[in-house]
This record gives sequence, C-alpha cells and structure tokens, in this order.
Amino acid sequence: MKKYSTLKKAALLSVSMLVGMSAANAHSTNLDASILSSCDAVTSFAKNADHNDAQISSAQMKGYVDARVACQVQHQDQHLQSEKYFVKNYNSEK
Repeated sequence: MKKYSTLKKAALLSVSMLVGMSAANAHSTNLDASILSSCDAVTSFAKNADHNDAQISSAQMKGYVDARVACQVQHQDQHLQSEKYFVKNYNSEK
C-alpha cells in the first residue's frame, strides 16, 4: 500500500510538472491563496492553465504541487475514515 501511495504522488508530481512545462509561450497566470485552499479550485486551475497554455512561475508551481499533494492526502484520509466506519459498524464478528 505504501508503494502505491508513493507511486501516486510521483505520478501526480510528474503531471503537475508537465502542466507547468507545457506553458512555454503564453501569458502569466496568477495562482493565489484562494485557489490553493480549495481542492476543486486547484483542479479547475490546472485544467484551465493547461487549456490556455499559461505560464506558471517556479514559486507558483511549488505552491500548486504542495496544494495538490495536500488534496491527495485529504482524499485518501476520507477513504480511510469511511473504511474504518464500515468495519466498525458492519463487522461480522460483533
């Protein structure tokens, strides 16, 4: 399970870097704290930035990658909590 998690993070980082590198000849895009604080906004930003071939600075890319990893951890934690709830409430050994 740990290898899978590490592999997912590496793939996510690769995709994030690809989005940043594909932004060679375009306008600058603002990546502010309001975007980075919402997982849905981070996803929308990445889709829009890739679609518009936006340039993202190194500092902004680092902020984006950190926010994306935090969203992934949050998402995995939600799954773990759901599994714990299921096992606790529906365990056949009760």
